[in-house]
Amino acid sequence: MKIVDTHCHTGIHKYEPVESLLYHMDTCDVDQAVLIQHAGETDNAYHVQCMERFPGRFAAAMIVAPEDDGRQIRRWAERGVVGIRLPANSRAQCADPLAQWRTAAELNLVVSAPCTPSALLGEAFTEVINLFPDLHICIEHLGGVGLEAQAPYEAFRAVLALAERENLSIKLPGFGEFCPLPYPFSDIAPLADMAIEAFRPDRVMWGSDYPPVSSREGYAHSLEFPMQYFSKLSEEDLAWIFGRSAQTVWRLT
Repeated sequence: MKIVDTHCHTGIHKYEPVESLLYHMDTCDVDQAVLIQHAGETDNAYHVQCMERFPGRFAAAMIVAPEDDGRQIRRWAERGVVGIRLPANSRAQCADPLAQWRTAAELNLVVSAPCTPSALLGEAFTEVINLFPDLHICIEHLGGVGLEAQAPYEAFRAVLALAERENLSIKLPGFGEFCPLPYPFSDIAPLADMAIEAFRPDRVMWGSDYPPVSSREGYAHSLEFPMQYFSKLSEEDLAWIFGRSAQTVWRLT
């Protein structure tokens, strides 16, 4: 099956150049990746260059300035960027606070949404998913749940109720985001299982969070462990989680 990493950061002002990511992808047989712009960077030219230099391997999600009214979004979309990173409670600092969400919906972009459970359950995000029911939004980092989550996971269960919205999907990170180190993990909260049950495999997509994952279990283990953990699933379900869902949403061929 084809493997797609849906959450990678690369750059020239922060993190690593794309060649570092490609080394890990090639070593781990990861076919394609989505370049998620890192916070604070609104010049998305490097991601465009990465897509042009390595055709077919990458899709990208932009970030624009808080005051952008949609014009910069259109500019980057014209250059081949198919997604935008918008926090779940994001509002533009212009005449139309929903301008960036509205433009994303008009252009059929994919939104990669950094979040916390409280942001996903708040009024701002509720307004967005009610106003733009056809806008595809990928919930990052398993909804922002982390090591602090404790049974019975009430906030996370409330987040998972959002799975009734067919335009939402959720990213499955390396388990080091919600399991105590060291690797291999022994104390494994059932959060990933809960997410797959709620969203179904066709709306769950793996993302390593490279390069921050290097300070947790490392790139290879961020893929190896969930693949082993979910080995009880059918080949079709695994194909959706580790590749096909991402290919469908991010238009990777």
